[in-house]
Amino acid sequence: MRGKFLFLVALLLWPAMASARVTLTFYSRELGVYFPHAFVRVTGATDAHPDKPIDTNYGFTAKAVTPALLVGPVAGKMEPANPTYVRRSDSHFSLVLSDEQYDQVLAIVKKWENLPQPSYDLHHANCVHFVGDVARALGMKVDDSQPKLMSRPRSYIINLIRLNPGVGTVTAGSRAERVLRDAH
Repeated sequence: MRGKFLFLVALLLWPAMASARVTLTFYSRELGVYFPHAFVRVTGATDAHPDKPIDTNYGFTAKAVTPALLVGPVAGKMEPANPTYVRRSDSHFSLVLSDEQYDQVLAIVKKWENLPQPSYDLHHANCVHFVGDVARALGMKVDDSQPKLMSRPRSYIINLIRLNPGVGTVTAGSRAERVLRDAH
């Protein structure tokens, strides 16, 4: 009898266990004194570990914000944004990731964490470049050829959406949704 009961419990819980998913959301915070201005947030759980919730974010920034940023490379680091910063930032669009894709994102994070110092360069290796590298690892089309976009986090992420129609879900009520709607 106990075996049947456990089987029924497992059967009832199976949909919850099988529905573990990791969601990656692209964020920006247009300019200002806080960094990073572009970052990704990862939430949910993997299929391999549905009982281990994930809620973290990754952004690449300078270790110290000084005028040296304007003249050349400086020390860089991966910097998670605090929950208040995330709430006050613009969520643009989200993708549901497979476990394999989640691992690819973590590999990009590790790559950027381990770049030789000085690793942050305002024009060649900033938070926008990092976000583009994440998108590229997920198989998205990325255009890093427009220098102007590489210093405009919101515009860069909106351009990612334009380059990848039908990929992911645009955040309802977001600036990205309004810009894309008004463009039509």
